[in-house]
Amino acid sequence: MTIVTADDIASGLNDREFVLYYQPKVSLTSNRITGAEALVRWRRGEQVLPASMFIPVAEQAGLLRPLTLQLFAQLVGDLSGSGLEHLFRVSFNVSSCDLEERALTALILEAVASGRLPPTALELEITETQALQAAPCVLHNVQALTEAGIGLAMDDYGIGYSSIDTLSQWPFTSIKLDQGIVERMLDSPKNATIVRSSIRLGHELGMEVVAEGVETVPQHDFLVEAGCGVAQGFLISSALPLDRFKAFCAEAGKCRGLPVGLVHMAIVDHVQWRRQMASFAIRRAALPPDAPLRQSGGHPTLCITKCALGRWYLGEGRYFAGTPMYHALDAPHRRLHDIGALIVERIRAGASLAGIAPLMRELKQVSLILIGLLEDIEDAGFETLFTPPAAIPASGEAGKTTSPPTPSFARHDSGLQ
Repeated sequence: MTIVTADDIASGLNDREFVLYYQPKVSLTSNRITGAEALVRWRRGEQVLPASMFIPVAEQAGLLRPLTLQLFAQLVGDLSGSGLEHLFRVSFNVSSCDLEERALTALILEAVASGRLPPTALELEITETQALQAAPCVLHNVQALTEAGIGLAMDDYGIGYSSIDTLSQWPFTSIKLDQGIVERMLDSPKNATIVRSSIRLGHELGMEVVAEGVETVPQHDFLVEAGCGVAQGFLISSALPLDRFKAFCAEAGKCRGLPVGLVHMAIVDHVQWRRQMASFAIRRAALPPDAPLRQSGGHPTLCITKCALGRWYLGEGRYFAGTPMYHALDAPHRRLHDIGALIVERIRAGASLAGIAPLMRELKQVSLILIGLLEDIEDAGFETLFTPPAAIPASGEAGKTTSPPTPSFARHDSGLQ
């Protein structure tokens, strides 16, 4: 067993034996490489030691801060001018002690200000435990970095005690599901629910959700179905030296990207929109006709391109543009917003509950049509996801998937008459 001492680490720092390997992250909706996590390795003679063998010693010996500074300089050297800095976001692990002083923050901001590293190329990862233990100055430095456009990920999400509270106080842009909970999610309904709920929470907060430690196809398919955005783990690739990472990025993906989980997100988003509209309408219509509150806001967005369903339709939903159900969504979606605008108009004009009742019934009917179409699209996605790869026609482009088939049980007559 290799024994590492503080003197060994100090010597390794002096000889610059610590290097960065890059573990690819892949989009679960497009199957394209979206970035990587930079992981430290120690090239000690002919050995390459993982972080677990020396980071705890370095932390106890007070050598973590100089190690982080040296590694960040290497990260900038690896990415700057390589072309990767304009294609991917690379995450870099930091601890609270790294950010207690201004040195690392200044180094990062200088790299961005000088143009050597665009802010979109970098994401800092900090564990929830580190965030909870951090001094106020750490959060101040983090906020300076995120205001410059640098991403911030909560690492090991799901193993702490105050994840929700920490998410509310720190400017996180993504959460990384801990590999332990990813490993257990197929064996435990409780863990499966936690993963699904965490993915939904990230979606609601506008955060990217990354699953760590994805090692099997069933894990991959569960995460796709649940709407997770990004995965990393041995199923995709282990951490690679820079030259091998570059070569890997040029290869076709091992898995299939499919935004089927985001269809469910779109369904939930729409249901929340309709509930918000119903709540607004009923509350306001119960007020006296001349109540000032009738003129106030509080209703959901009435713009078809800015509501959550509209953003999905014009974004990830385009994957399903080859199905008739996708195109059938447009008319009821527009009608839904027209009805919502009429409801708001009549509320402001003093209408009673009875006065808006016909519109409320129509709103519900159109909503059910939308949900039916979305469920048919979701079923088509499942059919693609669980069809053996050999039965799926090739798209002719590496890493790209074809549109899903229209399932035989789809409601082709759904839509407004």
